[in-house]
Amino acid sequence: MKKNLHFFTLLAFILFAKTTQAQLTQLSNNTNIRSGVALGSIGVLADKNGLLYTTNGTQAGTSSYANLKVRIDTTVQYVIMNGKIYFAGIDVTATTGTELWVTDGTEAGTQLVKDIYTGTHSSYPRNLFVFNNAIYFFARAASNGVELWKSDGTSGGTSLVKDINPGADSSYDDTYTTFFANNNVLYFNANDGTHGTELWKTNGTSGGTVMIKDINAGAFSSNVENLTALGTTVLFSATDATHGAELWKTDGTAAGTVLVKDIASGANGSSPGQFVVLNNKVLFTTVNALFQFSIYSTDGTGAGTTLVKSFALGSFPLLSFSVIINNKLFFNATTAASGSELWSTDGTTAGTALFDDINPGPASSGAFILPDFLSFVQGGNYQTHLFNGKIFFMADDGTHGSELWITDGTLAGTKMVKDINPGADSSLNTGSGEFSVSWFYTSTTFYFSANDGTHGNELWKTDGTSANTSLVEDLNPGSGDSDPFMFMFLSNHIYLTADNGDNGNGNRDLYIIDANVTLPVSLLSFTATLNNKAVDLNWSTATETNTKNYNIQRSYNGMQFQNVGSVNAAGNSTKKIDYKFTDADALQTSANKIYYRLQIADNDGKTTFSNIASVNILPDVNLLVVYPNPVKDQLFFITHKAVDAAIVRISNVNGKLVYVQQLGNIPADAKNKLNVAALGKGVYYLEFISGSNKQTIRFIKY
Repeated sequence: MKKNLHFFTLLAFILFAKTTQAQLTQLSNNTNIRSGVALGSIGVLADKNGLLYTTNGTQAGTSSYANLKVRIDTTVQYVIMNGKIYFAGIDVTATTGTELWVTDGTEAGTQLVKDIYTGTHSSYPRNLFVFNNAIYFFARAASNGVELWKSDGTSGGTSLVKDINPGADSSYDDTYTTFFANNNVLYFNANDGTHGTELWKTNGTSGGTVMIKDINAGAFSSNVENLTALGTTVLFSATDATHGAELWKTDGTAAGTVLVKDIASGANGSSPGQFVVLNNKVLFTTVNALFQFSIYSTDGTGAGTTLVKSFALGSFPLLSFSVIINNKLFFNATTAASGSELWSTDGTTAGTALFDDINPGPASSGAFILPDFLSFVQGGNYQTHLFNGKIFFMADDGTHGSELWITDGTLAGTKMVKDINPGADSSLNTGSGEFSVSWFYTSTTFYFSANDGTHGNELWKTDGTSANTSLVEDLNPGSGDSDPFMFMFLSNHIYLTADNGDNGNGNRDLYIIDANVTLPVSLLSFTATLNNKAVDLNWSTATETNTKNYNIQRSYNGMQFQNVGSVNAAGNSTKKIDYKFTDADALQTSANKIYYRLQIADNDGKTTFSNIASVNILPDVNLLVVYPNPVKDQLFFITHKAVDAAIVRISNVNGKLVYVQQLGNIPADAKNKLNVAALGKGVYYLEFISGSNKQTIRFIKY
């Protein structure tokens, strides 16, 4: 009997070892890497102190820069433009201070862009934001305070846009200055020293950088925040001299910047926040002086701004971590009757209710949605990808502790995936630690950190079923926590940092998940270009999974869209694919602007949307004629109207500006010549800008 017991014990150990065999590869040990970004086939990484590393997914190809004299300032958000990373770099030689740097993933390609505050002083570039193929940011120079700058990535192309608050004072507001782009307008907050912190816009020139409106008249600030796009309109919260923080909107003009509704009359304000776009409206929360929360819905008009639901004192709706399933918004709300549970709304009072009282009665399940943070931006607002029409969340039903759950938006389809830590103990905990919870969606597998009560907090995976929910690998053997933190997707692999327990100071190790995985459709770009009387739509994808087709949708107001065509998708792909559709009937209207978006349809019937692209139509759509097309050396254009002044810009397919010419006094029907002989072979876009009108025509250079 004793022999049999030993045999079965050994057999169980062998079976367990097989199910938990190594599925991760360690790329570096105790390097304390904290973040990274994929650039083509390599990843650029940064450790806790900002030291830069690169990796190609192998141990031999993972290392720090050997002689690099810069560290990335990890407190400042980096940006990616034209395949390069731009960041605030700290010069470790103390020669230039903290300035704007760039890297292409190589040591030779990591360079100072410009020493803005010359010498050992620091300009401290901050709030980096890419708009119209330029980086906008705030920085300090010797002759001015913290002001608006822009850069095309070169030293010569990096310049002060405007000294908004003249002299040594700064226009930058630490609390409220942020960038937001919509409808080809770049918004930001600034203080000119006279009007307080107000809403501004810029086109990249000093003259085109203006305060939109002095909302809170005089030296007081309007404290604009929570900017959210609803079609061509931007909604936000602001304070004027009378109303306190209330709901406002803007189209980028002073006349179009108005109070939408005075929800809480008087000076207290309703403090609109947590804006979420749902079914062509925006949902948001308000709070009164008694700390009572409500949910409102708005279509951007006063009459269309209505109360959805008021919550009792002490109750709190959390719209920030929410997800849309089947045209309903699912979110967490805390009430005295049901505790912290999952709610849903369709934007109406009747359609807003407790979705599932997972921990019955006043006890809380703490239902916490786990959004897909790789979601793309829809009109300036994040739209979360679903996992085969479902979303994962964590909840405690009062019996099993906090565990992994899944829902498809129906009660029947809402269930605990698995009791990973058996009994009342929890396997998932958001906690307060730096690496307390981590998750990552792929097209077929959900990776997450969990503690089964035996192996500590380790990496797990699931396809949404209990049978296929398992530990990936026990990196920190036994009960120790490896606290895996997934941060980068590169060449179909997920990268993470973890603590394998071989050090005593908390330094973390870099790992790659061996499994080759794909993401849902990853849209690299989507553009709309006027081409004579048609509009060319071009888009590129990095990955596709189970994708059926792309429905092209057109709108003349940026709100209501209709299908105008469809293009079949590759289906499944891990390489860059380019697509094109020509809308030949686009100009059968008097509209001066047309909006487009892609409806991305999967084979399982699920759909998501791309960002919105737009084209401006000149009052006379036949104003400009360009020929010959294709062209070899000399490109001619004719305007059928006299034009006082215009700018001609030519960009390549990557958006890089390759030609600029300013023109004045162009007679009607006159032939104008452009020498394009120096351009390489390929596709280009000619922009003809006259006043507020712009026409873009695609041409081919051979």
